Amino acid sequence: MTSQQIRSEFLRFFEARGHRVVPSHGLIPPADPTLLFVNAGMVQFKDVFTGRRDPGYRRATTTQKCLRVSGKHNDLEQVGRTPRHHTFFEMLGNFSFGDYFKAEACRFAWDLLTGVYGLDPKDLWVTVHPDDDEARTIWTRDVGVAPDRVLADPSNFWSMGDTGPCGPCSEIHIDRGPSYPGVSMADPGHRFMELWNLVFMQYDRDGEGRLTPLPAPSIDTGMGLERICSVIQGVRSNYETDLFRPLMDRAAALAGTAYGRDEEGDTALRVIADHARATAFLIADGIYPENEGRGYVLRRLMRRALRFGHKMGLRQPFFTEVVLAVEAVMGEAWPELAAHREVIRKVAAQEEDRFLRTLASGMEMLEQAIGRVRESGSQRLDGETVFTLYDTHGFPADLTALVAEEHGLGIDEEGFAARMEQQRERGRASWKGAAEDLAPVVEECRARGWTSAFVGHDWDEGTGQEVPSTIRGIFADGVPVEEAREGQSVILVVSETPFYGESGGQVGDRGRIRGEGVRVQVQDTRRPQEDLILHLGHVEAGSLRIGDRVLLAPDPARRRTRRNHSATHLLHRALREVLGGHVRQRGSLVTPDRLRFDFSHPGPMTPEELRAVEDHVQRAIFDDLPVTTEVLPLQEAVDRGALHFFGDKYGDVVRMVRMGESRELCGGTHVRRTGEIGVFVILSEGGISAGVRRIEALTGEAAVEWLRQRADWIGRLSEALKVDGPGILDRVQRLLAEEKALRKEVSELKVKAAAGASGTGGSGGVREVGGIRVQVASADGVDPKAARDLADTLRERLGSGIVLLTRVDGDRLAVMLAVTKNLSDRYPAGRVLQAVLSPLEGRGGGNPLLAQGSVPDREGAARVLDALLRHLSS
Repeated sequence: MTSQQIRSEFLRFFEARGHRVVPSHGLIPPADPTLLFVNAGMVQFKDVFTGRRDPGYRRATTTQKCLRVSGKHNDLEQVGRTPRHHTFFEMLGNFSFGDYFKAEACRFAWDLLTGVYGLDPKDLWVTVHPDDDEARTIWTRDVGVAPDRVLADPSNFWSMGDTGPCGPCSEIHIDRGPSYPGVSMADPGHRFMELWNLVFMQYDRDGEGRLTPLPAPSIDTGMGLERICSVIQGVRSNYETDLFRPLMDRAAALAGTAYGRDEEGDTALRVIADHARATAFLIADGIYPENEGRGYVLRRLMRRALRFGHKMGLRQPFFTEVVLAVEAVMGEAWPELAAHREVIRKVAAQEEDRFLRTLASGMEMLEQAIGRVRESGSQRLDGETVFTLYDTHGFPADLTALVAEEHGLGIDEEGFAARMEQQRERGRASWKGAAEDLAPVVEECRARGWTSAFVGHDWDEGTGQEVPSTIRGIFADGVPVEEAREGQSVILVVSETPFYGESGGQVGDRGRIRGEGVRVQVQDTRRPQEDLILHLGHVEAGSLRIGDRVLLAPDPARRRTRRNHSATHLLHRALREVLGGHVRQRGSLVTPDRLRFDFSHPGPMTPEELRAVEDHVQRAIFDDLPVTTEVLPLQEAVDRGALHFFGDKYGDVVRMVRMGESRELCGGTHVRRTGEIGVFVILSEGGISAGVRRIEALTGEAAVEWLRQRADWIGRLSEALKVDGPGILDRVQRLLAEEKALRKEVSELKVKAAAGASGTGGSGGVREVGGIRVQVASADGVDPKAARDLADTLRERLGSGIVLLTRVDGDRLAVMLAVTKNLSDRYPAGRVLQAVLSPLEGRGGGNPLLAQGSVPDREGAARVLDALLRHLSS
C-alpha cells in the first residue's frame, strides 16, 4: 500500500463507523498561546474535550499535520540519525466526544490493524496502565489478545496539562522481528515499536491533584503515518517509505551520490528530506524565516539542511528543489502545497540564497575561532563568538554547535544566552523610551482588585459626550495614593471608560477627565491586560480622591484613529485578494495621522499590485459598507472566516468586526460605515525582514493634503522645466541621463589623475615591509565603483603586492585593500583588513583578492597605513 492509500483507508474505515472526517488544522495552533505549533491530533479539539465548544458531531477522524522540534521524542539533533525522529509528521487519529469509550476504541484499532492493514496479530503487543483492569479485560476477553501479550506500564497515563481532562492510555506495539536490535518489550531497541496510542479521557484533575470522573468520558487516539507506512511497506526505517525516499533520491541526485553508500551521507540525506517537508508545510501555512518565534524555527531547519548539503559538497542552491519535490510526494493529500507553490518557491529560494552567500564568510570566521580554541587547549567555543555568528552571519547556535562537534568541541551555551539576554535588554530599554514602567502599577491593581471596563466602542466624537464613571485607583509617582492634587502626574483607574487603551497596534486615546472642582488632562491610555485600562495624565486643577464621580471625554481629533484602524482591515482583505491567501498580518501601528501595516509576502510588490490594492480599498470606501460587530464564541468566529491579528491572544468569547468581505477579530475602535474613511492612499511599500513587507498609508484629511501637495509639486516642476504634465517624466529622464554621463566622465578623469599621482609617488607612493610592496593611494572625491576600478588598476600596475586605498565618506574613512593573486593565500585581503581595522574600531571584510571597510575617523588614513604595516611586519 502507498502512503496515500494507507492514509485514505484510515479515514474511510472510521467514516464508515460514524466518524466525521474533519480537515487537518494548520500548523499554527488555534488561539492557543501555550503551543508554538500543532503537535498532536487532539489540539484542534481541546475546547471540545473541555466542554467549551460543541462541534455538532460526537465522533471525528483526522489526519493532522504536526510539527515538533523539541521534547522527549523529537530532539532536533536526533532527526536523521535514527529511523523514527522527525520534525514534521502526520498523526492519524479517531476521537469520541462523550460517545463511545474503551471497548469500541480498542476494537476499532485492532480491526483496522489486523483486518484492513493485514498485520499479523502474533506480532502485536499491548500495554495498559497497571490500575486499568477494565482495559486489560477488554483486550483479553473482548478483543482476544493473549493475556501474556498485555503488559502493565506505569507511564500509560495522559493529561492535557497540570489540571483538566486526563486518563489512562493503552498502546499497541509491533515486534518487527529478530533482524532488528532489541530483546523484549522491556528492552525494545528498534525491534519493538509503538504504533498507536489510545487515550481514555475519563477524569478531571483539580489543582490539588484529585481525580474526579468526567460525566462524559472521551477517546483521543494517535498513530504516526510514517511509522505505520514503514511497517506496511516492509522497510526498516520511516525514511525508506514513499513519504521520504523520493526526496532523498532527489537530494542525492543533486549531490551526485546515492542513498546507502555511507552512513554520514545517508544522515545528511535524511535531514534534508525531513527538513524539506517541514519547510514546505510551514511556508504553505504562512510562516516565513525570521529571527524569532515560529519563523526562527523554520530558519533553523532550513539552515541546518543547507549545512548538511554543504558537508556533502553542494555549493550551489539545491534545497529549494527538494522542498518543491514535496508536492509530488504529498500534494494529493495536501492541496495547499500546490496552491502555495510559487510562494513556497520564492521564500525557500530567498532564504537559501541569503544563507549560501553568508555561509562562506561565516564558516571562515568559525574555522578561525575553532583554530584559536584548539591552540588555547580549551574544549569550548566562547559565547561571544557563537553570538556574533548568530547576530552577524545568521548562524543559529545549534548549527554552530554542530560544526564545533565535528571538531570535537562544545560551545559556551551560558555565554551565548547571556549575550542574547543583553541584546533583548537593550531592545526592551529602547522600546520603553520615556514611558513609565507600568509593571508595578499593574501588579498593585491586580492585588487590590482594581479593574475597568471599556465602554468606548460606540462613543461619538461628533457630540463630544462625556461618560460618567468612578475613580477606583490613583497612582502618583508609581505609588498608590488616596488623593492627587493639582500639579501631580498620575495614573488613574476608573470603573468604566470610553478611552481606548493602547493595544493591537492602535495607539491609546488622549482627552480629559473632570469632576467637581478638578480637571485632569489625559496624555496617554494603556491597556496592559484585558480588564485593566490605565489613564496617564496630569492634574491641571483641583484634587481628586478614590471614589469620586467624574466625567470622561476622549479627544475627538485623537479618535480619528478609528478611520485608519478600519482602513487596515480593508487593506488586509485587499492584500489577500491581490497577492493571495498566504498574506497574513504581522503587525501594525494605527495613529490619528497615518497607518502602518506589516504582512507576510516573499518579495516586493509591483506598481500594478499596489495600484490594485489601493483600488480595492478605495472601492470599499466608496461603497460605504456598514461596519458591524458581533460578540460570539472564538471557534464560531474562526469557523465563519474571521482572521486573527498577529500576536494577539483571544479568550473564549471574541469580538468580530465585519465590513463587506472583511472579517477580523478585533477589540479596537472603528467607523460606523466605510465611507467615513474618505480617501485612502499608499505612501510606501518595502521589506522589513525576510518574508515580511510593510505598507504605510494615509486616510481622510491627511490623504487629501498629501494629494494636494503632490499636485502642487508637479505644477511647480512643470513650470520650472517649461513642459506640460505628461512631458515631465521624459524631460527629467533626459536630464538624469546627461548628469550620469557627466558624473562618469568626471569620475574617470579623477581615477586617471589619482592613478597618475600614485605612479609618480604623489598622494601615497609605494612602501615595502618584509619584502612586500604596499601601494598607498587616496581616492577622495571618487565614487565607490570608480574606487574599485582604481584599486584594480593600481594592483595590476604593482604586479606583486598590496594596494591600500582610502576615501573620505561623510564622517567615516572608507578603506579598500587589494591583494595580487600570488599573495592572496598568504595575505587574504578580507582577513588582513579585518585584523587592521578592528583595533581602530572599524569593520570590514571581503574575499582574498579585494576587501572593503571603514573606520569612524575621517582623518585616519595615516593610522590605517601604520596598522597595515605593523600587521605585515609581525
